[in-house]
Amino acid sequence: MKRIAALSVLTVFLLCAFSFGEDAESTLKKVREKDQNIGNVFKTFRLVYNKKAPWGFDGTFETLIKGNKKRMNSKSGTLTSDAIFDGTNCWNIFPMTGTTRQNKDYYDQNDKGLFAWVKKFNDNVKLAGEETVAKRKCWVIEGDGGEEYLKKIWVDEKTLSLIKAEGGSMQLLNSEFKALNEDYEVPMKTDILKDGKIDMAILVTAAETGKDISDDLFKVEVKPNDNPFGDFIKFGK
Repeated sequence: MKRIAALSVLTVFLLCAFSFGEDAESTLKKVREKDQNIGNVFKTFRLVYNKKAPWGFDGTFETLIKGNKKRMNSKSGTLTSDAIFDGTNCWNIFPMTGTTRQNKDYYDQNDKGLFAWVKKFNDNVKLAGEETVAKRKCWVIEGDGGEEYLKKIWVDEKTLSLIKAEGGSMQLLNSEFKALNEDYEVPMKTDILKDGKIDMAILVTAAETGKDISDDLFKVEVKPNDNPFGDFIKFGK
C-alpha cells in the first residue's frame, strides 16, 4: 500500500510538472502570436522610446509596423542603424556597411518592439506559479531569455504584458501602461535595476496606431557600391 501511495504521489507530481511546463510554453506561444498579429489588428503601429543609462548610453528607438512589414530605427549620438523586414527579406542599413540583406531571423533577433522580450526565450520554460504584482494577476515563468534579467518573468494573465522580470543582480519593472485597445497595451516606463540601482531607464515618447505610414519606409534600394569595404568584407546572406 505504501508503495502504491508513493507511486500515486509521484504520478501526480510528474503530471503537475508536465502541466506547468505546458502552460508556460502555451503562454509564451500566445505572446508570440499576439506580437505577430499587431500588423493585422492595427492599420499601422508606431512605437518610439528613449533608453538612457547613468553609465553614458543615450539612444532612441522607433518601431514601425504596417501589415507584415516592419522597420526598426536606432540612433545613439551620431550612430544610426536601421533594420527592415519588407515582407520578404530582412535588411540592415548601417553607415559602415551600407545596405545588406540578412538572414530571415535578423529582424526578430534585433527587434526592440512591444513584445521583443518573448523572442529571446526558447521552449525550455516552466510555470513557477501565480503572483499579484502591481495589482495584476500574473503567471510566474522561469526560463532563459538570453539576458541576465530574463530568467524569471511575471506575465499579466489577461493582457500577456510583461510586468516584471529578474535574474542575478538585475531586475526589470514595467509601469504606467497605456491601452491601445482592449487587448494591447504599452508600458510607458521601464526601469532596469542592477543591485537595486537604476542601470537603464526607458521612456516611451510615442505609441500610436492607425496613423499614416508611407510604404516607401519599407522599400530598400541596394546600390552596387553600398558596401564601402568592397569585396574584402561581405555582410549578410
